[in-house]
Amino acid sequence: METETPRGRRQYRNPPIDEAVCEFHFLPGPDWDLTIPGKLQAALGSDYRGKPRHQQVVNLGVEFKPDEPSSLSYGQELSKVLLFRNDEKRAVGVGRDVLSIHMLRPYQDPETPEKRGWDEFRPRIKTALETYWKVAEPRGVRRISIRYINRIVIPEPVVRIEDYLRCAAPSVQGLPERVNSYMSRTDYLWEEGTRLVLAQGSILSESERIGFLLDIDAYWETREAIGQARAMARTDRLRDIEREAFENVITDAARELFDADPE
Repeated sequence: METETPRGRRQYRNPPIDEAVCEFHFLPGPDWDLTIPGKLQAALGSDYRGKPRHQQVVNLGVEFKPDEPSSLSYGQELSKVLLFRNDEKRAVGVGRDVLSIHMLRPYQDPETPEKRGWDEFRPRIKTALETYWKVAEPRGVRRISIRYINRIVIPEPVVRIEDYLRCAAPSVQGLPERVNSYMSRTDYLWEEGTRLVLAQGSILSESERIGFLLDIDAYWETREAIGQARAMARTDRLRDIEREAFENVITDAARELFDADPE
């Protein structure tokens, strides 16, 4: 059966988390130094000794001119350098005025069963933030995001989405009851300065099983920079918001699925 964490959160034996990400955006500090990723990796010690990877972002744009065909343009720029643990299940990303900490499946590390996922994630966040502050010397944090990407796979060929997700697309009279695929994105104003973006949709899964994506992103931003201590306190609050949203949108059938023994 599911258990309760010390802070009241449910703990599942088979959580659907594919990736958890905490991301900080900073007010610009000194001029960006291309050696910062290497300095950060050295300062973090032996935990992130995997081969670094460059994460690229593609910017698309469409230009419209009177009496002329529209033109599509794109540009590619370096977004982050990702520093991986040797098993590539944990990572830290660093770019110009941005830091991210990643926990990939399995969120609950089988090598440390005594720790719950957040018990490992939060210290990684705190250590990475403190280390980045020493290396990059930012002037403060202006945006924080806690994002959990969940992949929910149902071991049946045909299911009713609403049996597992309370936020699933509603049925509409006059349209077929059976949904082949769907996707939605909703941006909620949670509290002052804080928003919650809920994205969901169907995904391809192995063995012809039905799969859903449930992407929950709680983020906070401010015009005035804050320091490390306040940034960690805000991170804890965003984590609480994300967990509250998760429990509000799943059903008891989903909870039973997450509490089943991993295959």
